[in-house]
Order: sequence, then C-alpha cells, then structure tokens
Amino acid sequence: MTPRVDGEVHWFAEQGLFDGLFLMRDEESGTFWDHMTGDAVYGPMVGSSLDVQPLVMTTAEQALKVAPDARVTLSDQAIRRDSDMKVVGLLAGIRGRLNAFFQGTVAEEDDRRPTMDLGLGLWTDENATYYPMDRVREEGRALVDTFNGENVLVFIDPKTFVLSAFIVSGGDPAWDGDVLRLSDASYVENGVLHDPSGNTVEGARPLQVFTRWYGFSLTFPETEVWGER
Repeated sequence: MTPRVDGEVHWFAEQGLFDGLFLMRDEESGTFWDHMTGDAVYGPMVGSSLDVQPLVMTTAEQALKVAPDARVTLSDQAIRRDSDMKVVGLLAGIRGRLNAFFQGTVAEEDDRRPTMDLGLGLWTDENATYYPMDRVREEGRALVDTFNGENVLVFIDPKTFVLSAFIVSGGDPAWDGDVLRLSDASYVENGVLHDPSGNTVEGARPLQVFTRWYGFSLTFPETEVWGER
C-alpha cells in the first residue's frame, strides 16, 4: 500500500494482530489499516482507503529488467534470526500449523483448504480468487483463467519458485526451458511479460499476493478457490 493519507506521507509500523495477520498503524492519525486491502479498519480514518499495488516477489535481476534505473538494497544479514523465529513462531508455520499466538486472534477459519496452504490470491473490489500452488503445479506449472472478465496467466516462476500472475491475451501456456510461451506469441521470460515483438508489456499485473490460505480467505471471505467452482 502507498503510505499517503489525504496527500500527506504518514509513518506506518506493525501494531497488533487480527485474524492472524498483522495490522499497520500510522503514527500521525493512530488509525489501524489492513495491509492487504489498504482499508482503514479502526480509528479516526475508518472509511478511508490507501492506494494499493500488486505485491510481487522477485529477484534483483528481475527488478532491474523492469526498471533498469531502480535502486536495489541488499542485506548481508540472514533473512531470519533464531530469536525472530522464536518470537513470531515461524517454525510452527514451516511445520504446517499456525502458531498459537496468531491462532488466538482468529475467530473462525475457512476449511476449504489447509490453514497453511500456499497459493496466489487475486482480487478486485468485487471478487477474489485463490489459486493453490499444488494445483498450478499439477497443471504443468502454468494456467490461463478468466478473472474479472480478463484472461490471467498464473504460473510458478522458475527463478523465484513462487506463484505470479499477468493479464494476458493469449492462452495455452507452454514452457520452453525457462521461457513461458502463449498462443499469441507473447511470452514471459525472467519474470517479465513480453508482447509478440519482444517488447515489455507494462501495467499487466492484477492485484495479487503470494500468501497462506488462512490470511487470504479471512481477508476475502467470499473468495473462490480455483478448481472448486
């Protein structure tokens, strides 16, 4: 989400849990915000929404393909310290269950998928669809679906090993090594969508997040699950 409230940049930090997910609070107004939808959920700014953009997991190489002048910050620290693992209970998550600290904030779960199932969630103001990673893998690591009236390509990126999505015009995805080709001669290479002439296609990302099932289904209770319609 873009940290701009009524045209002014605010400072945000994680301040609390709801439905097993962190809530963001801005220092200036004291409002709590849903980090996925950008909606104000508690405090003086309830009824307001922040602009949100697709959250795409990528590599430095892929990021520079899209924006060659981007500034990239690399850390020499481990992604997680042992102390962090103990505090937030990530070890429990790796083992396939939600840590009790988080579970205690969840009133009722959607049991259509396992709690810690991994998948890609797409959403608009009107609808949402969740694509389980195991089912995308069964489809040959790529599929084309209709979402919000548009064709979307959902695939497992061979560089990042996570699910990603583009709005496309072609279908019948087929892998050519690490290049994913579509029926209209467009293709995805190194995390970038190209048109048939090889030009980069801008703005082709639907709102998306690679996430656990419990978090997406609790944020969007009416979500569809691909393959279970």
